[in-house]
Amino acid sequence: MTIEEILKKRKNITFFREDKIPEKKVIDDILNQAHSLTPHKNNMFLYDVEVYGPEHDEDKKYATLATVCSDAKIKYRQTDNPEDFKELEKVYEKWLHYHKNGVKEYDKKFKEMRKDLKNYHFNQQMRAPYLLVYSQKTKDLLTDSQKESDYYKTGRLEKCFNVDGLKRSSAWLIQAGMHGIVTSMLAIEKGLDASFCKCYFYNTHIHSNILRKVRTSFDNIAFTLGIGYRDEEMMKYKTWIPKADSNEIIKWQ
Repeated sequence: MTIEEILKKRKNITFFREDKIPEKKVIDDILNQAHSLTPHKNNMFLYDVEVYGPEHDEDKKYATLATVCSDAKIKYRQTDNPEDFKELEKVYEKWLHYHKNGVKEYDKKFKEMRKDLKNYHFNQQMRAPYLLVYSQKTKDLLTDSQKESDYYKTGRLEKCFNVDGLKRSSAWLIQAGMHGIVTSMLAIEKGLDASFCKCYFYNTHIHSNILRKVRTSFDNIAFTLGIGYRDEEMMKYKTWIPKADSNEIIKWQ
């Protein structure tokens, strides 16, 4: 596949196959390759990537509950009533049931579902076989292997670079985005699919270790990236916002 073909094939998807799971080694190879190929200024890594495999599906379920969209999200982001989240879980199970039993496109069945569920929607890509969580590195930015380097031992690294200052930098978001897109391209190249998510919140009543860092601040997690095989039999959601024209964004000077 050419780079253009890979980029055209990568689309954000909602549903991954549950009956076909990529081998862990395939994902590990992709991540190691992305680590090697993604450029980082001065080789300072300002982010962490946590990987949640198929064995974490229960945790992913509660993370998915925390992606509830539409006007409903306002209610659940503000309430502290445990009964509200019991209701949310029932809505989610009903939402899944609709999709697994007939809702395949924007048709009459889809409209009936939307009306019945009061337009609730969930980002099911959070339950991808492999879910990557990109967050800001908060502890020591220099790794053990970097501290073993001759350059570090001479003292020149700490003399030339304000390492602690980088902890306050927003550059980690740039790094995470670069690593995320490279990872997604490598996944597509190997015949997999990849889908990003940035819509979630944290509540103790639907605690998920996946989203624990959002508890103190939404900005602690840049985004998540799900990897697996797209379920071609399930609903294909799309954004209704048109892409801006290129000349509205790119300005030749």
